Order: sequence, then structure tokens, then C-alpha cells
Amino acid sequence: MGKTLAPYDRGMAVRKIHQGPGRPLGPMAVRSALPTHTPAEIRAVLRGLPTTTGYTVTVKALRYRSRPHLVAFTFWDTAEMLIQVPEPFRPFREMVDLGSRGYPLVPFRTRRDVIRFLFLHEFCHWWLYLTHGWGTSAEVLCDTYAFDNFRKRTAVSPPAWRRPHEQILLTAPKRAARQP
Repeated sequence: MGKTLAPYDRGMAVRKIHQGPGRPLGPMAVRSALPTHTPAEIRAVLRGLPTTTGYTVTVKALRYRSRPHLVAFTFWDTAEMLIQVPEPFRPFREMVDLGSRGYPLVPFRTRRDVIRFLFLHEFCHWWLYLTHGWGTSAEVLCDTYAFDNFRKRTAVSPPAWRRPHEQILLTAPKRAARQP
């Protein structure tokens, strides 16, 4: 009467509840339109940070009117991250939303600080899009991740956040009893 059950598969033991499209293949391309930084120098600035495989990271100058500020975008359809560095560059402070930790005025003393902060912020959106399917939300999470890591001299890991109701199943799912 009953169907025979499929043999146990270890892949069934661990699964994600909300899964995004997965990590694309290919290297991370770096382009620079900054007169002060070549693509090799941008790679040196990003060394130690996680990579966005399959995406192009483009760094351009940001012409501002009154004062420098932070601007970056991730284009999902063309697989590109655009980071804009204020030119002419002078040290500045930007208010960053850290949720319950407040709104500190974060000093950006060098172009390196700006590039790393914006890359980590956009990387967080990219990572959350790939792992959870939500890429354009979570501004506070991405600001916090970038703020905590942009001045680190050691390797930086991808964000490890989950929604409160997400769980990883460590046991096989329960199966119905066999019918004789």
C-alpha cells in the first residue's frame, strides 16, 4: 500500500529556509576611473576584504557641490558595484546609522577609508541578496558591518546574520511511518 521511501541523503540534513540565487561564478573585476588610483591600487586597497565573484567593482570620482559625502550603488542586472570617491578629496565626517548604537560621525581621512567602507557596505547588500534574497534592504545592518570592519588590517569575513526565525536543521526531517 505505501510507497518505499527514498534512501537517506545527507544533503537533506542541512537546508536553508530562505535561500537567494547563490554565488555567481567568475573573478571579481576591478575598474578605476580615479586619476589617483589604478585598478591595481584599488585591488591593494581591497586586499583582505571578501570578494564579489562575478561582479565588477568600478571606482569613480564624485564631483560634489558643497561638501564631500558617501555614494555607492549595486546594479543587480549588470552585476556591477559602483563606488564614488569625493574629488577633490579632503577629510570629512559622515553620519552613519548604527541602529541601537546611535548615529556617530565617522571620520573618513583618506580615499582608502572611503573605498573600503563603501565596498563593505555594498558587499553586505550583495551577500544578503545571494544568501537571503533581500539585497536592497537592511541599511542599518550593512552600515554596521561596514563600520565594524573598514579599518581592520586583518582578513574580513562575510556577514553572518540570519532573520530571527531562520534555523539550520541539523537533523533529518521527520518522515511519515511506513504503511504496511
